Amino acid sequence: MVDIHIGQEIKRVLDESDLSVTEFARKINKSRGNVYSILTRSSIDTELLAVISSVLKYDFFLLFSSSYATLNQKMYDLEKENKRVRTLNDLLMEKYGIEKEQ
Repeated sequence: MVDIHIGQEIKRVLDESDLSVTEFARKINKSRGNVYSILTRSSIDTELLAVISSVLKYDFFLLFSSSYATLNQKMYDLEKENKRVRTLNDLLMEKYGIEKEQ
């Protein structure tokens, strides 16, 4: 099983959201200090994680699924391959003087 630091994952999703720490704390009925404590935890109560998932509209439980880990790795591999294909395509277009479409 993949080692997941749930606090870091929550922080990542919270940072990507429109919520401030204060708003997030209010929505999960915790103090700001408690939120900062949550963000340092490597484990969390499932009931609290369900509330956080609902507030942030992100299913953190998927992070613990083996199928999610497999799909995540496949997606990472495909993104790397896609980047290589784009680079090769750009080089070929440059070599043959073909302009990129906008």
